[in-house]
This record gives sequence, structure tokens and C-alpha cells, in this order.
Amino acid sequence: MSSHWLDQLRMGSYRGVPFHVDSLDWTLGDNVVVREYPFQDLPTVFRMGRAAEEIKFSAYVIGDDYHLQRDALIEALTGSGQLMHPTAGTMRVFVNGKFTIKENPTAEGGMARFELSFVVAETRRYPSGVVSTAGAAVAAADAAKKSSADAFASSFDLTGKHGWAADRVVSRVTDSVAAVWGQMKTVTGGLGDYSNAIIGNYQSLRDGLTALVRQPRLLANSVTTLFALPSDLSAASSRDFMAAFEGLFDVSSKVTKRDFEVSVMPAVGAGLVMFGTGNADVLGLSTPARAQLEALSTASDQLIESFAVASWVQAASVAELTSFDDALALRATLNAQCTRLLLRASTAAASDGLPDSAWHDAMLALLTAGLRDIQERSRDMARLSSFTPEAWMPVWYVSYRLFGTAAYADEILAMNPHITHPLLVPPGKALRIMRHD
Repeated sequence: MSSHWLDQLRMGSYRGVPFHVDSLDWTLGDNVVVREYPFQDLPTVFRMGRAAEEIKFSAYVIGDDYHLQRDALIEALTGSGQLMHPTAGTMRVFVNGKFTIKENPTAEGGMARFELSFVVAETRRYPSGVVSTAGAAVAAADAAKKSSADAFASSFDLTGKHGWAADRVVSRVTDSVAAVWGQMKTVTGGLGDYSNAIIGNYQSLRDGLTALVRQPRLLANSVTTLFALPSDLSAASSRDFMAAFEGLFDVSSKVTKRDFEVSVMPAVGAGLVMFGTGNADVLGLSTPARAQLEALSTASDQLIESFAVASWVQAASVAELTSFDDALALRATLNAQCTRLLLRASTAAASDGLPDSAWHDAMLALLTAGLRDIQERSRDMARLSSFTPEAWMPVWYVSYRLFGTAAYADEILAMNPHITHPLLVPPGKALRIMRHD
């Protein structure tokens, strides 16, 4: 390849439309600010970065079809494109505003001259929006709470129910509310105004429960106040709230179902027939009234457990994830609870009324948003495992034994501060190991 400049000279073009070049100017350099001060002989210069590279051409098109060449170049001279610089080669540029065309038919027939200006630049980059997965999870939790209240209001109705069944339901709701407070009081102490507010909410709910059970919408709204989180919830406190809410994931097992009194037939020779507490299903005594009681109890349990998992997701959105395995455990917990609620609801009889919003869809959205939030925040986290040495050994041997190389010895030391000497890794105590599979 020749190094002579004439051999490397190229015909100018823009977006593939060629033109000839008479002369060109190329402006380069820095943007600077010069500051002059009294009693100072030399100014102070501030470099503000590179200035825009501006390229100016005195170009022309010529020939019998010059008018076609002119029109093609006019059409190409807008926006950004690829410029063939005669001496500097190919570069991406923007047309720098207006350009001038000169024609002199009598003296220079068949020719059109252009005064062109280009700026070397890249395509403008706009800030790219990023979805806040934590915010989406909180919003999905709020929607799930609303849908849960709607579903409860449409399915929980004591009108026309037997007196004994209504009494049992009131007792069960009372026990459920007590179970909620039993979990929440362990984490709400010492939080100032929040503690006072939630204690007041519980006392109002407890004292007015007998009347509220006849107004399911108001009852649901009152119960949801017990699942509110502090506005300034910290990452450290969020784990305590998550544990409290997780304790209500299966409230049906924590609140004893009180069967109504049924006749029980003892085994032959076991004694006299007596009237007492028994299992109605054994004697085939499942009645419409008993089915109504079961449906009302299920609606109450679903309300509490739905609120619990929704608030759990809100607390999890604030919690700091410690490792990839921690995130996996949280995702498994959320998936198991939502799946259990959805499966139970799918096998229950449909209610007579229609809720204002779809509880099933809201719970699916909650599950999706919660899983996505945990997944996104744990994407770059390392996966951890454990290894328990069975004898004293050097840390390099531990690294080689686990990974086939001693390169991870320093990492093992950093993650296990109980190792006081690299030659003496104590046996019997599990090591935290970062996985590299």
C-alpha cells in the first residue's frame, strides 16, 4: 500500500452521495475559559473538555447531469450520516444547520457549488428509564390488599345465618384478630407514632368487633390497619416485620376451629352414647349450616393470610439481601404461600356476590411483582455454600479441594474471620464459601 498522500486521497461523499472538494477547513481543539484577575500577570485557564470537531467544505458537483447530482446531495444533507472525508477517511457526522448553494450558469454552466458544514458527533443518548421493581412490588401489594377486602366483603355475610353459626364465626374472627396482634406486638414496640397508631387501631377493632362482623367491608378495612408498615421502615427492621407476617401465613392452623356440638357414637363396649364435641363428618352430619360456617371461616382466614403475604412483600422490598441463596429462600417462601392461597381458593365454592376487583388476578400480580423484585435485586449477588473441614488444614488446601485451584484462598479467609491463621483452618466449624460454578 502506497504511503503517498495522493494515493490515499478519496472523493468526498455524504450518505453515499459524492461531491468534489475545492477546499476544506477542520476545526479541532478544547473548550477553555480564561480568567484574568487584578494584580496577576498571567491568566488562569480552565479546560472544559474537547470542543466539537467542525468540518467545512467548499464542494461542488459538475457534469451534464449536475442538476440531478445537486438534488441528490440536497436530499442527503440532513440529520446524521456517514461522511467520506477526502484525507481523514470515514466518520459519523451531523449536518451543522443550513448550507449554501451557488450556481453561475453563464460562467460555470453545469456546476453547483456547496458551502457545507458538519459536526463530528454521536447520536444523542437519552436517559433510559428503569422500572423500580421495589415500587412495583409495593403497588401490587396495595392492590392485593384492596382485592382481598373486596373478596371478603362479597363472601362474608352473616345475614340469615343460624345464631349458633354466627356466634362461632364471631369467635373465630376474634381469635384471628388476636393472633394478628400476637404477631404484630412483637415488632411494633418503640416505634413512636407508628406504635401508638397501630395499638389504637387494634383496640378500636377489638372493642367494635361484635358490630363490625355485620359490616364486612368496614371489618376488612379495620383489619388491614394492623398490617400497615412504618413509613420509615429500615432494612434491619424489615426482617422482623417479615417474620411477624410469615407467622400469619397459615392462620387457620393457629386458630382452633370450634365444631358445633354433635352426637357421637362411641365404639361398642366403650361406654354410653353421649352428647358432646365430635366430628360431624364421621357421622355424615355435614349440613348446609355447617357448610356455611366453613365458608365464612375460610373467608376470614383468606383475608388475614392475603394481608399477611401482601405486607410481607412490602417489607421484603426494603430488606437488604445478604446473598443469592438468601434471595432464593425468600422467593421460595413467597411462591409457596401465594400458591397455597390460590390452590385453596380454586377448590372453594364460588360466592354469591362478585368482588369489585379480581382477587385471583391480584394475587398472581403480587406473586409476579414480588418474585421479580427479589430476582432483580439479587441478580449480581454471589451464591454461597458451606464446607466443614474434618481436620486442621491450610486454607490453600481447602481452596484446592473445593475448586481445584488455590486461587480462592484469600477469598475464603476474607469470608471467614474466625480463621486466625491461614495454615490452621479449624475443624468442625462450617466455612462460608462463595460458589464459582
